[in-house]
Amino acid sequence: MHHYTAFGLHIHSEISLPELAEGNQHSTPDVYIRQGAVELPSMRPTTIYRRGIRAFFGRNENAMFLDWAGVASFKASGGNELIVSPVASEASIISLFTVSEALGLILFQREYFLLHASAVEIGDEAWCFMGMPGAGKSSTAAAFIKAGCRLLSDDLTAITFDEGGKPAIIPAYPQLKIWEKTVNGLQYAESDLEPVSEGVRKFAYHPREQFPTRPVPLKRVFFLHKARNKPAVQQMSLAEIPGEMLRNFPLATELMSGDNLKRHFFQSIQCAKSAGLLRKRRPEGFDNLEKWVEASIREQLIAE
Repeated sequence: MHHYTAFGLHIHSEISLPELAEGNQHSTPDVYIRQGAVELPSMRPTTIYRRGIRAFFGRNENAMFLDWAGVASFKASGGNELIVSPVASEASIISLFTVSEALGLILFQREYFLLHASAVEIGDEAWCFMGMPGAGKSSTAAAFIKAGCRLLSDDLTAITFDEGGKPAIIPAYPQLKIWEKTVNGLQYAESDLEPVSEGVRKFAYHPREQFPTRPVPLKRVFFLHKARNKPAVQQMSLAEIPGEMLRNFPLATELMSGDNLKRHFFQSIQCAKSAGLLRKRRPEGFDNLEKWVEASIREQLIAE
């Protein structure tokens, strides 16, 4: 049995998940990850792709299911059990798919507010970066980390709310995946990186020693884009925010109906009440990106 922590949870797992932070074997588990057979219900295609493979989603009264053909099937139950049925033989591939949307189903069942986003800690605040594929979420996070900030999440961001309704990002696990172009553009040392199985020319940075464990108050959310015909920075109106948050929901869109949709709308508004939500045109070129990052950090530290 392996023991990990991720998203504020103690995880006991029968399969190796090296992306996650090591946990205490004596801890009371919040989540069990087991290997076993998964009997899939009727499954429908999603807009989720990983390694170019489309995920299929299904559910019944007791559980939610994900299936990637040729890789693995997953069954999430009660927010505390994830069953993995591997097809692929490569352990790193199974781990990659397990700690992504499959673990996201567990977080969804625990009613975390989920976003397809990267996040970093700046001073005592959490800043979150979202956008369409290629908008530069991970590259922006990598630039902040190079400048001395701490990683909170990459790809899957989980938010909880205190009794007063204020949002905080729960640190995920110490891995940031970045393309080779970003590695070179930001001059990361390749000796500090590991190739990842998710795709060619992609690398993983593991800031294990500096990875935070406590929730960090959410204070800024940037919706990144590259459109030159739009302002460099633009404050979003309250009416725009729920729709934008919904577009960045990382799991199967059919989960967003009924009470789930109402909760997502309400939690989006809660985020807007505590954090600045901005449309941001990502600076062109890595030099300009780093200049914006340095100016942002300087302004934040002065404000504190």
